[in-house]
Amino acid sequence: MNRYVVLTGVGPDRPGLVDEVTAFLAEREINIEESRMAVLGGEFAMILLASGPEPALTDLRQNLGQITRATGLEFSLKTTRPPSERTGSPGLPYRLLAQSLDHPGIVHEITRLLHARNVNIESMETHVRSAPVSGTPVFALEAQLSVPAETKATRLRVELEELADQFNLDIVFEPA
Repeated sequence: MNRYVVLTGVGPDRPGLVDEVTAFLAEREINIEESRMAVLGGEFAMILLASGPEPALTDLRQNLGQITRATGLEFSLKTTRPPSERTGSPGLPYRLLAQSLDHPGIVHEITRLLHARNVNIESMETHVRSAPVSGTPVFALEAQLSVPAETKATRLRVELEELADQFNLDIVFEPA
């Protein structure tokens, strides 16, 4: 029976890191089920859900120092349950997009509203880019949400639009 772990790694970016980490896992017959990887500033960050038989995961735990030395990434490993055993009632899938001139607090204002309505953020990406002509910093957010069935999506949409008016955001909230 397979067990599940979440493996995170963070450290200086360079070419070949993903190859080295995935080779290390493949040598132990550990399967990568889900992953997210990104370069943030000059740092590479990865998080992945992996599965394998207990002896393989024990070997992974015991040899994290080896892959840390080889890659320069700092690793953390946490045992978790299979995705099929996820707790909580499943919500309705929605996608949220937001964009505005960048300023501090945008992510907090959006997530505070979602939290107040018990909406789970399944994934979220944010970034700041320079506008093509002016070079003005423009903030963008994309999130996949799980909205509880008892939450009225139309009411949540109205609240998001009110937030958009208050903070000068362009927001799209739609079923995923």
